[in-house]
Amino acid sequence: MFENVWGVADEALFDNVIRTFDIKANNGKPFFAHIMTTTNHRPYTYPNGRIDIPSPGGRDGAVKYTDYAIGKFIRDAQSKPWFKDTLFVIVADHCASVAGKTKLPVNNYHIPLIFYAPELLKPARYAPIMSQVDIAPTLIEVLGKNGDDHFFGRSVFEQGVAPERAFISNYQELGYLKTVP
Repeated sequence: MFENVWGVADEALFDNVIRTFDIKANNGKPFFAHIMTTTNHRPYTYPNGRIDIPSPGGRDGAVKYTDYAIGKFIRDAQSKPWFKDTLFVIVADHCASVAGKTKLPVNNYHIPLIFYAPELLKPARYAPIMSQVDIAPTLIEVLGKNGDDHFFGRSVFEQGVAPERAFISNYQELGYLKTVP
């Protein structure tokens, strides 16, 4: 099994997740899981032979490998009975410009957020600015549950005008970005 300073390679992590989800699904109760991949962190090492960039492949190789591993995970999950009832939320925990910087370059703080559930959600794109604090209330609303009003953020599907704001930070500073009409 491939390992580096952060732990196992993303695909090994996802293989274990598949086994764990199988066990959880056999219990017959809904469950929540949080999975954090680490390949896309220094030293950017990953198993060779999976992508066309040999390891260590720098940030570009690590991003491509993580993309490969997520794709493999989704393909493997598609064959499972729990797939049709599963909402996959894929989001970065931070951008590439957070370590030790004292300035907050706004253009570098765009991170992906994907809600993937082909049996549950229609494909769509959300364009307004949002922040990670909005993920939990959005997830609660998408799942049709109550309790999204207990968060600082708000669901992006909430009626009314979207907040058009985002919080950005690094290890030293916190910023509040708000669009001006």
